[in-house]
Amino acid sequence: MKKIVIKNWLLEVDVEKTAEYYCNEIEICDCSYCRNFASTVLSLEDRQTSFFMKLGIMPEKPVMLSHFPTEADNNHQYIGFYHVVGRILTGETCTMSNWQDHHTYTLDKLAFCLSKENNQVPESFSEPVFQLNFETEIPWILEEGSDD
Repeated sequence: MKKIVIKNWLLEVDVEKTAEYYCNEIEICDCSYCRNFASTVLSLEDRQTSFFMKLGIMPEKPVMLSHFPTEADNNHQYIGFYHVVGRILTGETCTMSNWQDHHTYTLDKLAFCLSKENNQVPESFSEPVFQLNFETEIPWILEEGSDD
């Protein structure tokens, strides 16, 4: 386990086991919303990519992803989460339902919070585990339209 500091959190993370899980276990949904999300996060800036890499996460493969329409032209809101093999040692946690700015970390248009309340953890996922919840608003970059 490797100790990692993000904002006010001290984490203990098994980066290799987390990365192995994302490489082998997660399948990406084939709907246009999920493909748009994956395409967008694959073109993240270096500092965003390094954030995911230091936790062992492949950003294009969230465990859960939901899409919501927005009023802004060409923007789409996504929420979801990733699982990480490890522990939250210190720092305030949250859930998707008690999301507040004082216990989130924002990296450009990606906002994150950490949770000990884990959803949809597969049996094959190593323990201990915590959840990285996120929300973002991103443009539609696929040439094709959405699945509406």
